[in-house]
Amino acid sequence: MRSMKCLNLLFAAFAMVGPLLAVASPPVTTVHLRSAQSGVQVFTVGLAFRKGDVPGYPQLQLADSQVVVKKRWNDGSVKHAVASGQIDLVAGQTVDIAIDAVANPPGGIPMTAADIASANPSAVVNLGGAVGNVSLQNLLGTPARTWISGPEMVEAHYYGVPNGNANMAVWFQVRLYKSGRLFVRTWIDNGRLDLAPVDRSYVPNVSIGGVPIFDNGGAALTHYAHSRWSQEAWIGATNAVEADIDTGYLVRTRLVPNYMSNVPAEAALNALAQNYTPLTNAGWTPNMGETGFQRQIGLLPSWDALYVTSHADPRARRAVMAQTWALSGYPIVWKDSATLATPMPSARPTWTVDGPSQGGATTVGAGSLVWDIAHHGSGGYLAYLISGDYYALETMADQAALCYLMNTSASGSGTARLMKGQTRGMAWCLRTLSQYTAIAPDGDAIAADYRALLASNIGHWAGVIDTLGASGIGYFYEYNIDLYAPGTIAPWQQHFMMQSLGMGSDLDPLADMSTYARVRDWLDQGAVGILGSAAGYCFNYASVYTAKISDGGNGNPASWYPNWAQVFAATHGTSPCANTLLGSSGGAPASASTGYWGNLLPAIAYAVDHQAPGADAAWQRLTGASNWSVLRNSGFDSVPNWGIEPRAPDSPDSIFADSFEATAR
Repeated sequence: MRSMKCLNLLFAAFAMVGPLLAVASPPVTTVHLRSAQSGVQVFTVGLAFRKGDVPGYPQLQLADSQVVVKKRWNDGSVKHAVASGQIDLVAGQTVDIAIDAVANPPGGIPMTAADIASANPSAVVNLGGAVGNVSLQNLLGTPARTWISGPEMVEAHYYGVPNGNANMAVWFQVRLYKSGRLFVRTWIDNGRLDLAPVDRSYVPNVSIGGVPIFDNGGAALTHYAHSRWSQEAWIGATNAVEADIDTGYLVRTRLVPNYMSNVPAEAALNALAQNYTPLTNAGWTPNMGETGFQRQIGLLPSWDALYVTSHADPRARRAVMAQTWALSGYPIVWKDSATLATPMPSARPTWTVDGPSQGGATTVGAGSLVWDIAHHGSGGYLAYLISGDYYALETMADQAALCYLMNTSASGSGTARLMKGQTRGMAWCLRTLSQYTAIAPDGDAIAADYRALLASNIGHWAGVIDTLGASGIGYFYEYNIDLYAPGTIAPWQQHFMMQSLGMGSDLDPLADMSTYARVRDWLDQGAVGILGSAAGYCFNYASVYTAKISDGGNGNPASWYPNWAQVFAATHGTSPCANTLLGSSGGAPASASTGYWGNLLPAIAYAVDHQAPGADAAWQRLTGASNWSVLRNSGFDSVPNWGIEPRAPDSPDSIFADSFEATAR
């Protein structure tokens, strides 16, 4: 891989001149910088680190740079940081900047919001006479927060309420670099948890630095309740730098899955929605409640996975960011009017989307865009990892809030509320909360509240499995055990839960991960069991749409079959075992990249990673099947969502197998 060759050259260079530079070890990883124009450019990039790699502080080997640590792992080492700086680039050429681990915090006098006020950037959002306008220059003396402060760049946020419209707020995100370069993004919220929803219609006019940048073609824009839209621009000359951390290293951090080493199809990269238009769906399914495969479903959506497998192809990067901005066109914005921030369960202990002490919901709509709890994708997670952009972080928080607000108040108050509902809805909410709380900045009060919500849910399910003793098939919850037939469930929905907790346990969202790991380990039995030997469940039947796990419709897991042999007998009778993977339609090996075999892959891959008993043998049975190559070549190059495998360094399909030993530290 290009990035690893660059690293090896860097290692050699540091070995020769190490004494001169006083570098004690090879760089941790690299950042790739590229630009469409030549000259001195500024940049900001998110940095993710493997647990233990940076005990103190990360540092770019670039004079004009800063790194601000945002999140540390449970062992105190750096997990996520945001780097900024300036560099002289040649158009079309990529420059790799090494990142070192240093013991002491960086020096330099940090810039502050006062510097932004002195720069006096101008931006105006005019939403028409019925709504009003907001000017950034009137807000510069009262920043709502300073998000980043360092000697190379400061970012602060400001807001105003147009004409007293309490449902709405206009936000400005302003970055000022030491060179004087200014970047402004504005976003317009229309959504409050505790106020009656109001759809707005207006002709918008947005100008930044005195330059008009958006007017919706002079047409009225329908701004539905609980959605938001954004626009951005540089003041003065544009800045076209794309900055990315090395994706091979990103996989090794375990903050993203270990995707198979498929080279993405050019057609798949070209087909990605790479541009953002306010209040449109971009690549998201307009009505998320639709059945069948959707490109946003999984641990990461297709566009995020393609970013990883393509090693940060610019098309995939643009798609990752465009989908993050587009997601807020769905009704995920339910700000608390007391704070204008994402609501906290502890502050709104009885609230749901229908008000205080109300029942739950499965979908909410904003015009033609419908958000569905059972089909919502990861939104903002990878975007925040690679960019450090606050807008992406807030998008994660907003989706986490919906997982809370969509569940009935009868399921508990505040952080004690259980996220139940459909099995797949619960699975994806556990993923959403785990991703958000794992990388949100240390000291973030909103994230701390959702971390407590996640911990209480994990603790509840740990209590359930403690009552089951040693026997069981690895399931502990099913939404409707009679949905298909008495005592019958959908194993693929259980696989969603297994993979969500599998990935989540690698992210360390909780200070103490022991209970989380116990729940994960219980679930791992399900992935191993359905890929069992002839003495249990015949593995070649593992892609079934339904399986019978109980003699009657009883939601109590203590009444379910105690082993997979009984599940097989009740589901398939005396059907013979074989070494050929079976299935039809979405369960066929040839459709694995969008079907039920694919749903299982991440579950068993994480079970192998976490050394679940029998997991390695189960993986070997699966990959040793006579038609494994059919499954393996079923389209993961174009749709990599489910194309996840164990992280074993000797795996021939691993995205980093060729460089694992060279870069292990």
